[in-house]
Amino acid sequence: MIDDDLKNSSVDSDGQDESPEEISKSQRKREADSIRDLGARLAELGPSELAGIPLPDEIVSAIGDLNRIRAHGARKRQLGYLAKRMRQIDVKPIDAALEKLKQAARANTKRLHLVENWRDRMLGDIDDETEKEALTAFLHEFVSADRQHFRHLQRLALMERQAQRSPAATRQLFKAIKDIILPNPGTE
Repeated sequence: MIDDDLKNSSVDSDGQDESPEEISKSQRKREADSIRDLGARLAELGPSELAGIPLPDEIVSAIGDLNRIRAHGARKRQLGYLAKRMRQIDVKPIDAALEKLKQAARANTKRLHLVENWRDRMLGDIDDETEKEALTAFLHEFVSADRQHFRHLQRLALMERQAQRSPAATRQLFKAIKDIILPNPGTE
């Protein structure tokens, strides 16, 4: 019996075992679950985001089918089918593309926080700075900004806040700041 075990295992000249390490059933289950989760994350993406990910046509079709299905059991089966198809391809480029999307979303959120911070500063919500000082700092940092336009928007936003009206001018100020800080790629 011991001799049979020795015959079945291959050992190289250094005494190292050459046979590939067996993957446990638990590890296979974890990998299958991670592929299923990846499929679910792909199904949550919008069409434009999905178009930027390198996927074979059959995977894109399976994702489209999954998104059309509403019944819980049928969705679960379709997700299993999607995962089965995805186990046949290399998912590293897909993971990399999803991570790139996630980083872009984080960067966009960070830029929007910057816009919000400038708006709050211009409306006097920052303790150390007056509204005029904030506007001056903004105009010095972003020299392409129209001074009169921003002064006008700031004045309107402050007046509507004081009168406790709907924040329409505050929204316009936010949009104007956003247009200066985050110019649209097509307008440059």
